[in-house]
Amino acid sequence: MRSTLLLTSLISSLSFFLASAPLLGEMIATTAPLRSLKNPPSDLNLAYEEVAFPTTDGLTLRGWFFPTSSSDAPAILYAPATAKDQRQGLSLVRPLHDAGFHVLLFSYRGSGESEGNRFAFSYGARESQDVDAAVQYLTETRGLPCVGGIGHSAGAVALILSAARTPNLRAVVAAAPFPSLADAWRVNRPAFFPVPLYEHVMRLSEWRKGFSRDEVRPLDVVHRLSPRPILFVFGRADRRIPPEEAVRLYAAAENPKAIIWLPNATHEQVRSPGLDHLMPQLIHFFHTSLSTAPECQHILTSP
Repeated sequence: MRSTLLLTSLISSLSFFLASAPLLGEMIATTAPLRSLKNPPSDLNLAYEEVAFPTTDGLTLRGWFFPTSSSDAPAILYAPATAKDQRQGLSLVRPLHDAGFHVLLFSYRGSGESEGNRFAFSYGARESQDVDAAVQYLTETRGLPCVGGIGHSAGAVALILSAARTPNLRAVVAAAPFPSLADAWRVNRPAFFPVPLYEHVMRLSEWRKGFSRDEVRPLDVVHRLSPRPILFVFGRADRRIPPEEAVRLYAAAENPKAIIWLPNATHEQVRSPGLDHLMPQLIHFFHTSLSTAPECQHILTSP
């Protein structure tokens, strides 16, 4: 009897571990770090403002706005990746600023100093609404109608979802976005983890965070950006977003579109050093793309 009880207890404990460990791991992996002063924007030796703006559902988002010398110059915003906050965009500020762009770095709900549930990251579903709010802040509050965006991973997904809804995001650089959340979960499932149990864990995550994977399908909406341009950046060594997944998303986009392949870049390396090294190309993309937008022609010409 004692042996049977012990075996039952071990089986129950193992079952609980298999069910709870991935859910806990997912929560930890998608939670942004607490704000720190390790890399304050003052390190850039640029003037900046601490800014705040509302979302449509009543939260306040916060970030840093780096103005350039021309008050009506175009603005570029950065959308962070999973478990990142506005600091992830700091290395892009100086080259964009020197090229004549205003720059907005902000943190999604629940990260940085923005309001919201720190444990409810939704892979772009609600984060794309935060991008909506950032674009509205730039266009309406600051009176800057010429806005472009750069995003990495889930941040790139959030940009695509936002741009599909609002025409005010005039040009997009999407670095390592996934075609859909269902695809990302499928590709990144640990080989040892049973599919039914993994699916159950993912459904629990959706339920706990209050969103659906069906809300995160850039593959279905990326064509709506046309005739606004989109530039994709992918890594050949990216195991999270394999090349075949990247090609699917690129194929779904309409012209004008372009793609840059980084031959040896992993998922994280697409952002750094990838985007940092690509800044001359990205600046050229924004100059060229935004100069064709009617809202931008009076303030920006291609160099």
